[in-house]
Amino acid sequence: MKLPDLISTGWAEIRSHKMRSFLSVFAIAIGIATFFYTLSVLSQRYRDIDRSAQISGKGRVDTFIEKPLSMDQYNMLLRTLPEGSSLSLRTGNYITNAIYKGRVLNDFAIQGVLPSFQDSAFVFDVEGRFFNWKDIENKHRVAVIIVYPRDKEKRDFTRYLFHEPGTEQTPLADLVKRVNLLNQQISINGQSFTVVGILRAPTVEKDFRIARDMEHNQYIFIPYSTWYDIIPSWRDYFETFIRVVTGSESKTGKAVSSLSSFLRSQFGSDFDPIINPFRFQLKFARQQAWINLRSMIFIGLIAMIAGGIGIMNITMAVIFSRTREIGIRRALGASRWDILFQFLVEALLLGLCGAALGMVLGYLAILHMADNADQMTFSWWVVAAAVLLALATSFVFALYPAYQASKLKPVDALKYE
Repeated sequence: MKLPDLISTGWAEIRSHKMRSFLSVFAIAIGIATFFYTLSVLSQRYRDIDRSAQISGKGRVDTFIEKPLSMDQYNMLLRTLPEGSSLSLRTGNYITNAIYKGRVLNDFAIQGVLPSFQDSAFVFDVEGRFFNWKDIENKHRVAVIIVYPRDKEKRDFTRYLFHEPGTEQTPLADLVKRVNLLNQQISINGQSFTVVGILRAPTVEKDFRIARDMEHNQYIFIPYSTWYDIIPSWRDYFETFIRVVTGSESKTGKAVSSLSSFLRSQFGSDFDPIINPFRFQLKFARQQAWINLRSMIFIGLIAMIAGGIGIMNITMAVIFSRTREIGIRRALGASRWDILFQFLVEALLLGLCGAALGMVLGYLAILHMADNADQMTFSWWVVAAAVLLALATSFVFALYPAYQASKLKPVDALKYE
């Protein structure tokens, strides 16, 4: 028989035993749905990690020290780094209040940053402007505020409630969603600042950065050099976050060596900073994504085995019920290969139906269970893998009973009642 005839015969047999066929198809579908969901989510997470790597810059290195660094030290460190490197300094959090038109604002943190803060993991839409090097050089009293959208998924922020007795206070996050503070004056620690920029953050669903780069507070940024002037009392309780982006992974080793040598020269030979190349963080993120979804793959594997066993049982039952038919076909000249292919094609049709139903169920699972379903994109290889897995399972589990059917001798088969 030709392939179209085999497909027609197999489909007719499936339709004649609807319930039996459905149970096998459904078992295959559950396994395929699990694999489709898992591979789609895993693929999306890997894509997000790759996108995070792109915006974070090649050859990125991070560390922090519990010491302040002056702008003179910044320039000294920059000269020791590989040519073309970007160097960013960021202070630790300072908790205080601000005043806007007599209204006391709280529940935010202030950080001092440099213009090079934009060179890595910067995903904000800027309204107004960000700091420039003149702001740093002249210690301008300017500020930039992050505004977060009204997310469907609530952000896991650390709350900083700084209350003064007898005053009515408003969280900064609530105010900036109602009032545009661009070019407005706010008072911080008794000094007036002009808000020169608003950073509009992406929604949680659209933010593909790794957790280390995401914000966990409501922030007001001020120039790094200005920080020293308005918060001198924090010099002895200071954290400085240092980020280097060399532009090439091949320069990472030199950057780590230069950074380590500089910090020891400034703070003593016993000073031992923890320096983290960003590629290690990306590797860890990929490993965590795989670990988190590994159990789902195991569940899918069990479901696929159950579906395969179901197909094997169906194929064996079909063979017993059609033994005389097999004998007649052999007597009329059908070869062993013809019989083998007949039952394998029928099993493959069951697997193909299971793949189609499984991908539909997997897609529905993504819509209702995935964290970033709105951003989910489906790779062709995930669809291909789901189809091939269903066909391979059907083929493997149907091969033995189909082979046994092909071995039946015409005389014995014709005598079968």
